[in-house]
Amino acid sequence: MSKLTTFMGTACVLGMALTAVPAAAATLTGFAGVVTTSYGQDDIEHASDNTQNWLLGGSIAGPLSDLPNLNFQLDGSYNHGWKDDFSAETWNLGGSGFWANNDGRIGINVNYETITRFGHETNYGAFGEWYFGNFTGMAKGGWLSGGGAANGGQGNYLGAALEAYFIPELGIRADVDWAQRLSGHGCQVCGRTGVNSTAFGIEAEFLFLEDLGVSGFASYAHDSNKSAGVTNDDNLWRVGVRWYFGGGSLMDHHRNGNLNPWLPGVGVAQQ
Repeated sequence: MSKLTTFMGTACVLGMALTAVPAAAATLTGFAGVVTTSYGQDDIEHASDNTQNWLLGGSIAGPLSDLPNLNFQLDGSYNHGWKDDFSAETWNLGGSGFWANNDGRIGINVNYETITRFGHETNYGAFGEWYFGNFTGMAKGGWLSGGGAANGGQGNYLGAALEAYFIPELGIRADVDWAQRLSGHGCQVCGRTGVNSTAFGIEAEFLFLEDLGVSGFASYAHDSNKSAGVTNDDNLWRVGVRWYFGGGSLMDHHRNGNLNPWLPGVGVAQQ
């Protein structure tokens, strides 16, 4: 068999797999939920050792029955980070309202985060996702307000992502996130330092128990942040398990249930 024949055969198989995936999407007809647990490491440049972390989070979504195509979602998570002579607790609590139809979703989101010894931050933003067959394009952006730490203040964030479903149970997402946190709520002489950060990430998620809604995922993100003229690079690795309530494929859960875990909040996925 020639190389050309092999290549054409492989292309046909991939093409058939892609066209066979239905572009399922609709407004929610009932309640949907997901629980996530994961372990990660943050390799921070110039740090003596890596920061390890364990996360437990979840969300619940449902329709606003009196308003067609309108839905809500509530999110919460706890993250414990630690290394030698250091530990920190991160709590997230947020909510979203979104409109959904067969072509995509658009909505608004607010999320509050507090970190031990590092202050707190609230984001207010908008997001959207659009479906192109087996691909989902996503975008988000908004405002930041924080305090209680040296990098507190106001700022903005933007993000874009693309997720591909090569089979209904497998999703691979590539994303980019940018955030700017201005010093001291706009005050340039308050002793606070502004931070700019840009992160590029990739995540693969596979639903290996469709009847039970259990998936496994692995992700990597490279975050380059600049503060006071100094640039630091972080490498963030994470592996975990998600449990989606009810049956269905991974694409069904992402498009007909809870929001894609990347959409709410700032930066890389918190859920």
